[in-house]
Amino acid sequence: MIKEEYTFSHIESYLLENIDLLITGFPKTEERSYYFSNLWSSKNKNILFVKLEKDNCVTCLLVKDGLECKTTCELCVGLPKILKQIGIPDSNVLLDISSLDNVLIMFLTKQLLTKVTPNSFFASYIRPLQYLSESENVGYELCQQIGAVNAVPGFAKRESENQTLCAFLGFDGVRLKGIMETVQVFEKIIPIVAFPSGSPQWYNVTMLNSMDVLQSEGKNLSVYKCYSESVFEAVNLLNKIITQDETVVLAPLGTRPHSMACAIFASQHESTRILYDFVIENDNRAIGISDITIYHLSSFIKS
Repeated sequence: MIKEEYTFSHIESYLLENIDLLITGFPKTEERSYYFSNLWSSKNKNILFVKLEKDNCVTCLLVKDGLECKTTCELCVGLPKILKQIGIPDSNVLLDISSLDNVLIMFLTKQLLTKVTPNSFFASYIRPLQYLSESENVGYELCQQIGAVNAVPGFAKRESENQTLCAFLGFDGVRLKGIMETVQVFEKIIPIVAFPSGSPQWYNVTMLNSMDVLQSEGKNLSVYKCYSESVFEAVNLLNKIITQDETVVLAPLGTRPHSMACAIFASQHESTRILYDFVIENDNRAIGISDITIYHLSSFIKS
């Protein structure tokens, strides 16, 4: 697998010249949530804003040729229809995962790779300068509410007796506990920690907050690490540690690039299920803009 990941400054001119449509979230208070939409607007380029609402509905705002068209539809049926109607199959697409909900990242990734496939597919991720924290000892207050654990739309599969739980860990250990209580029946658990990252203490905080849950699974548990901003590295790791005949439950509790990697892997392996706890993130999680990574994902598009 060729790791097609680039620094935005090295590929900016190419993207501005060749990308037909930016898919992004609606702007929030964080600078990284509107960086790409502001840039695309300044160049009068086409943008599709998408927001996940309650009851699996989405609000879409298409800005094209200076005109705006806003609509609300159902996620699993309505959004794919909109993607077809606006010409995704004839387009080069950039998906800004920094601004999108994790569920939308996974759902849109599968759609663009297997259902409504574009000519070429890129994604962008912005690491902020700093995450805001309320407690230096406990970690980061990134979520205000954790929801019920359920399958991500488009990635629901039957429960299996012989299954592996593979969890990309985040800061909140209670989230892993919720996933494990929901799955209940699994032969083994594979924890993956995002490392390294912009903040050197991330690895330690993640392990500390999940340690009680992990220790309950046995002393010989193997913990894997993966670069927090790399989609390709995460996909490659999953391909390495999971066998072809293994029934897998993925739990993306960490970074957005790892959520995208889970969607890519599950799109290639039909027996893979993705569970998520549908957290409500804090509006003010981070400040500033640090590194911007671009992923060229066209090689994953199903022909």
